[in-house]
Amino acid sequence: MSMSGRAVSVWAKSGYDPERRRWLPLWLHLLDAAAVADHLARTWLAPTISDLIERELDGSKSGLSPTEEFCLLASWLAGVHDIGKCTPAFSVQVPGLDDQMKKAGLSHATIDPKERLKAPHALAGQQVLQDWLLDCHGWGMEPAKALASVVGAHHGIPPTTGALKDLYGREHLLGEGVWEETRGELLDLVTERTGAEPLLPHWSRRRWSQPFLVELSGLVIVADWIASCEDYFHLLPLDDDGLALLPAPAHADRCAQAITRLEIPTPWRPRDDGDDADDLLTSRFALPEGSRATEVQRRAVEAARTMDLPGLLIVEDSTGGGKTEAAKLATEILAARTGRSGVLFALPTQATTDAMFRRSLNWLGRIEDTYASDGAPSAFAVNLQHGRARLNAEAGRLRRRGWEIHDRLLGALGGEDGGDVEGPGLPRPSDVGRDEDAARLRRTTTEEASHRADVAILAWFSGRKKSMLSDFVVTTVDHLLFGAMRSPHLAMRHLGLSRKVVIVDEVHSYSTYMNVYLDRALTWLAAYGVPVVLLSATLSEARCSAMVDAYHRGLRLAAGESIPTTPAPQPVHTPFPCLVTTGRERTEVLPTSSSGRRSTVRLERLGRDDLLRLLQERLADGGCALIVRNTVRRTQETYEQLREVFGEEVTLNHARFTIADRQAKDADLLRHFGPPRSRPQRPHRAVVVATQVVEQSLDIDFDLLVTDLAPIDLVIQRLGRLHRHERPRPVRLEEPVCYVDWLPSRQSTHPSLEPGAKAIYGEEDLLRSAAALDQVITGSRTVTTPDDVRGLIEAVYGSEGVIPTVWEEALNSAHRAAEEKTREKQDAARGFLLEAPPPAGTETSLVGWLHTAASDSEDKGRAQVRDGEDSLEVILLERRRVGGQEELRTLPNAPGAPAVIVPHDRVPDREVVRAMAMSAVRLPPRLSNPRVIDKVITQLEIHVVPAWQTDRELAGQLFLVLEDGRAELADVVLEYSSSTGLKEVPSA
Repeated sequence: MSMSGRAVSVWAKSGYDPERRRWLPLWLHLLDAAAVADHLARTWLAPTISDLIERELDGSKSGLSPTEEFCLLASWLAGVHDIGKCTPAFSVQVPGLDDQMKKAGLSHATIDPKERLKAPHALAGQQVLQDWLLDCHGWGMEPAKALASVVGAHHGIPPTTGALKDLYGREHLLGEGVWEETRGELLDLVTERTGAEPLLPHWSRRRWSQPFLVELSGLVIVADWIASCEDYFHLLPLDDDGLALLPAPAHADRCAQAITRLEIPTPWRPRDDGDDADDLLTSRFALPEGSRATEVQRRAVEAARTMDLPGLLIVEDSTGGGKTEAAKLATEILAARTGRSGVLFALPTQATTDAMFRRSLNWLGRIEDTYASDGAPSAFAVNLQHGRARLNAEAGRLRRRGWEIHDRLLGALGGEDGGDVEGPGLPRPSDVGRDEDAARLRRTTTEEASHRADVAILAWFSGRKKSMLSDFVVTTVDHLLFGAMRSPHLAMRHLGLSRKVVIVDEVHSYSTYMNVYLDRALTWLAAYGVPVVLLSATLSEARCSAMVDAYHRGLRLAAGESIPTTPAPQPVHTPFPCLVTTGRERTEVLPTSSSGRRSTVRLERLGRDDLLRLLQERLADGGCALIVRNTVRRTQETYEQLREVFGEEVTLNHARFTIADRQAKDADLLRHFGPPRSRPQRPHRAVVVATQVVEQSLDIDFDLLVTDLAPIDLVIQRLGRLHRHERPRPVRLEEPVCYVDWLPSRQSTHPSLEPGAKAIYGEEDLLRSAAALDQVITGSRTVTTPDDVRGLIEAVYGSEGVIPTVWEEALNSAHRAAEEKTREKQDAARGFLLEAPPPAGTETSLVGWLHTAASDSEDKGRAQVRDGEDSLEVILLERRRVGGQEELRTLPNAPGAPAVIVPHDRVPDREVVRAMAMSAVRLPPRLSNPRVIDKVITQLEIHVVPAWQTDRELAGQLFLVLEDGRAELADVVLEYSSSTGLKEVPSA
């Protein structure tokens, strides 16, 4: 096919060198993107979402298989994605290239720079493609708008109806006459080259589901990014029109060379050979010889093989019952049954996420060992996602491994490692944006690199927009909740999620606000056909029913059913422990026996001032006690009181230590109080005072427990830290006993609650939990896990609770306040909440899909899916005065670079930057109060150094400068030490 001079002259990209001596014609970029999309659709995406593709294209009259038709559609849409660049509004951005187009016949009037912003090329492209389908191919408006909206969305946010209306009457920005003819020529070129022309009549009669359009949008974005990368597709000299690459064989060679350098591994192809649960367990996890699957694990394997798909699997079992292993065994089977190519594991905290990342790497290694003899892929694309993932040492090692793969693949661009594939004069890609540790890494031998490439954080998947595309992602739950929040490039996140099985741990622990996002995420996952596994040791029936309903709504919408706007969950009655499975047609509850830790704990009420006496009496012969407080202030006060009596035997652990100190304290807990198999250095006598940070993720064991009153599910979690393992105990502590502090008396008409706990958890849950615990203390006096778990949970969150008569007035008042607060939180969450997908078969498009999009930055996004749980984070530095001069230094115990001078005129060395980043800590919540937040930030910004802003760890960070360990901020005196953390100090 020949092209006119006008079509050849249209530019898509210009070189970034000062003289702009390189360019890329639009026609070539469109064909590049089409070829990349075809490759990705055929080899990377279609095998992993084949069920979604088959459902969407069922009944097609095209004569092609669903996969072939999907690949052709994806290739064509990627091929036309940048047609909006053939407009005066775009061409004027580079005068030299615009002049070249004018000489070829594409002239235009002067374009107002401000008015040009009304026609960004993605928006212009949507309008151009829509008009072409309407005018040249006789399409109806709705089918044309549906596919054209994929083009409009290729820069991350689909156009709104308002933006499209604003484009009306501005034909001079799009160009008329010869401009329209040229665009038609380019569209015809792509349509003919991709083979889409015979399919256009078929597509004009289809109604595409919104999830399917989102998938296409995400794929087009990825294809565009790859086709725009000079590492893969080189630009041309200005005097080269590129026509030598127009013949199909020549262009195919260009694309084949680029695709060989892609850092996207072959999808994981899991399988289920029917092995029994025992064999699966021992082959996938490092367990003692003779280990056998638990009842829950066996039932999970059976359920994964027999449940309706797409489906949801909920595993409820007590702590230590092997839920994580059960989830991974089930996940591998579910992935095999649905063709999914990866796993997302979402957890509540950074600490739990880091721990699961290590466990998941071991699991992947064992899977690869199992499949190795059959030629399984040698590279797994993994990722760790949370705000401090770059400080994780294991993730750092895998990033360096990813850069080794990057270097090998791109060695073909030239240099000593590869031939001159693209022609002379092309430089090897620079290391801009590379982690400096990787840049300094010596080159490994081919054999070593090959061995170490089994699992890697691949360079191409770096960054918040692309990291979810990795096959195996371990993340804090925020990154799953972001999938239900309107934010830029949401289609990329959905594309990544749709290819995986999703596991969510500790699903009972998320707030009302977060649950709004979690439920909507479950609805979208179901619409994509994604299998989901949920885990909990203390899940209420009401919350279980809500999540089952949310997933079921997605299945019904995908089937084309209309559903009520307001959810009305059908009750799901769950004995404990059990498994729950749900598909479109049925929900099944599978009772099972617990394989977790079985224990009986005696409960006692602690008098208001009895703590010191209790510890002196019970620890007289030694022993290890854990005291769990609900607030940092109470932990610090308790720690200081006990320190006066027990001295060095008392330690403190809470969330207001620096990252480095938190990691060291967690390591100390495991070293001293870990399971017997870890051979802990258990002290003769010790008292640990901690907040909720010890409730989960740490396998620690104490002889005695004291806990503040908290919601019943959290109390049960805390009981799991008492007599957790079989080991000798001091005589006075042979019986496991938990003392509950601030447990109000049932005789009081005004039950008293600790103010900090009431602010965190709400009065209603605390009163109901107090009533349930009081019944135990005045009755059997014991809690047996797992037998009593369901009854206690439902006594608080269900309808089984018995409230003391004298508390009824207080409880009714608390209930009204809780209902109002719940409504407020749910309404607040809906501010950026993604709408549920419309029923399949209805007229839909992506126009307005992300109206009023939220921020997609890590910190701001996290704040938008968590209801104000987090306070401001600052990096602590020390000011020292030496000879009349002031110096800023890292903290005295900063890891790797203690008490080092921090320069103001440049970015510090990597060791110093890491030491600074590890000195981050969160301020007390009251300093994030709306009344003082502006004053706080203003004072903190005084210490922001412009030279530091080019470093990814320091950019945008706030700094609190201590002098002699103290600083004043918004009239609050703060003090930091490695023993007490950050604390408020009464003013003198």
